[in-house]
Amino acid sequence: MSKYKILVVDDHIENIQIITRFLENAHPEYRLYQAADGESAIHLSESIPLDLIISDWDMPGITGIELIRLLKSNEKTSHIPVIIATGVMLTSNDLHEALDAGAYDYIRIPVDPVELSARVNSALMLVSCHLKELEKKNSELVEKTMYLIKNNEFNLEMHKKLNSLQEDYDLSEETGELIETIINKLDEKIREDSWQQFEIAFNSLHSGFTKNLVKKYPELTPAEVKLCIFTKLGMNIKDTASVLYQSPDSLKVSRSRIRKKFKINSEINLQNFLVEF
Repeated sequence: MSKYKILVVDDHIENIQIITRFLENAHPEYRLYQAADGESAIHLSESIPLDLIISDWDMPGITGIELIRLLKSNEKTSHIPVIIATGVMLTSNDLHEALDAGAYDYIRIPVDPVELSARVNSALMLVSCHLKELEKKNSELVEKTMYLIKNNEFNLEMHKKLNSLQEDYDLSEETGELIETIINKLDEKIREDSWQQFEIAFNSLHSGFTKNLVKKYPELTPAEVKLCIFTKLGMNIKDTASVLYQSPDSLKVSRSRIRKKFKINSEINLQNFLVEF
């Protein structure tokens, strides 16, 4: 059974204890985290792949509503559903403010175990649907990538035939120059088409990956960012080389250079490292 990761945020420790105890008793498979303020919650949400946040509304510093807005403004955390908790009676305007900020649902304090369980289950069903949709889109992205690989193989074969034509026949200078122009344009088309088509599909699914990666490691070159994208998706060196129109050996050198920039050794799985972005 999936270990959903749930963060409970409240400046009153007794409220955190009550909510976590209810959830632990009803759902021992949940992995629960705690934060006593909004700032700590932001830090945890960026470092742990959370599935749900239950946050108090009225907290000193960053309030529950402000926390939601900050989470929704960050591409890395915008997908996390937030249930807002409050000990005061809410007006329709209050509810509108919470929902407008991006809250998924709300519960009242003191917490009713049945209500808590129902609202948490509902939120996690949303998470489950999101993950299934993500898995489906990832599968479609892989299919699109394999199509590009096959397309490149065909283009490369045409490239070789044109080269052979130049080498095996005594062609006029004009014809030789024309074939050379065709080869160069074909090279350019292979590179541009392979990346542009893939980039559109990838960004629709992982819109924040490149931005987050470059923000943390601005020294990465565009070619290294491309290699990181394919590594994140679990593509092997051979297939990546086909899409990027490079040799497998050159990509191995590039991956070693990327590891140095990330300051990670060969014992750390590069794909797992990149999944967090």
